[in-house]
Amino acid sequence: MGKSYEEFLATKSSRNANKKKKEVKHPPKFTPGVSYSEETKSGEIVSSPQKTNNVDWKEQLKSYFGEDANKYSVVPGTAEIRFWDSNIGNGSIERLYYFKAKIVADKLFMPDSDFKLLLKEAKRKKPLEKPKEVQGKTFVIALSDWQIGKKGTKKTVEHFTSAIPKIKQHIKYLKKMEQIDQVLFAGLGDIVEGCTGFYDMQEFEVELDYRQQQKVARRMAYMAIKEIAPMFEKSIVCFIAGNHGERRKGSKAFTSFGDNRDVQLAEELQEIFKEAPAYKDRIDFIIPNNELSQTFDISDVTIVLAHGHQMYGSGNAQAKAKTWLANQSLARNEIADADILLMGHYHFFSSYETSDRLIIQAPTLDQGSEWFENTKGDRSNPGILTFVVGGQEKWNNINVIR
Repeated sequence: MGKSYEEFLATKSSRNANKKKKEVKHPPKFTPGVSYSEETKSGEIVSSPQKTNNVDWKEQLKSYFGEDANKYSVVPGTAEIRFWDSNIGNGSIERLYYFKAKIVADKLFMPDSDFKLLLKEAKRKKPLEKPKEVQGKTFVIALSDWQIGKKGTKKTVEHFTSAIPKIKQHIKYLKKMEQIDQVLFAGLGDIVEGCTGFYDMQEFEVELDYRQQQKVARRMAYMAIKEIAPMFEKSIVCFIAGNHGERRKGSKAFTSFGDNRDVQLAEELQEIFKEAPAYKDRIDFIIPNNELSQTFDISDVTIVLAHGHQMYGSGNAQAKAKTWLANQSLARNEIADADILLMGHYHFFSSYETSDRLIIQAPTLDQGSEWFENTKGDRSNPGILTFVVGGQEKWNNINVIR
């Protein structure tokens, strides 16, 4: 039987050769593996593909570090998740889940018994006399832009602890001249630095993880209230949310305005002091729900606390603040009644009086920004803003404790 040319030319096999295995594709930036820097004692871990939307971090750490897995911990609140539909052949699609998170050397994690210790200390203090009705003026302390965890945090803490005696001395001096019987602890945001998502070099430069940042900030704020509140008949504590307190994925916040570490700090302080007999009926807490500012009256003066990151427009910080106030006035909300706008965010002190209103900006307490210094040729001068509210003049004795 004759064969055609094509039949002679054709290649035939009695079995199929092995085909190249299909390359596994992973989501962008979610290739399984681990990176770790001995210099910063921190890094990042990406899980192996998971068939369910949960992950056992202990198992993942062990798969990468083996017996040394117990030397590392995943930083709470940093986990990200991605799912990826993978073609497994025969027209079938399998959904796989990938997880990514920050890791640190386990020795950086300290047992957080601090909250209980502060609570125990607060309870131990003997009750003070029942507070009298507040009739005089209010002393304001602006707690702004500490950015605990940022490079130079040790100096920031030292600066703060040395400032407390100076503030107490200043209060004693002022009370000799006028009746000041109330204090406002105004937390203006960015009390903690955060670990990622705010600028490109942050993960390399940050010195403390989230838990440590919160702990140091809590101890500092507790110290300020414990030392200064007994000098007055009444205290008000109000902390508003800053941008560095946001829960972020990448460079964007992914939860609510109220889910903020600055506001969380205020709630922790409230839990501590409400259980302490010495402070019963002497400290009021104003805690935002989901607002980025708070408006209330002190000594017959309406004050607004805002971080400042929500203010847009052209010009310098004062120009942006004026535009923001003007927009609030158009909206006819409570902010329109402000006598004083107290803000932070911009890291330098400024005071601007207009139309019987005061726009006052608190300086930072941190040790400056290398980026700002290299690009602008300037460096912030750390300090704690204090001033007095009330009386015919509404505000006076504006002072920065350095």
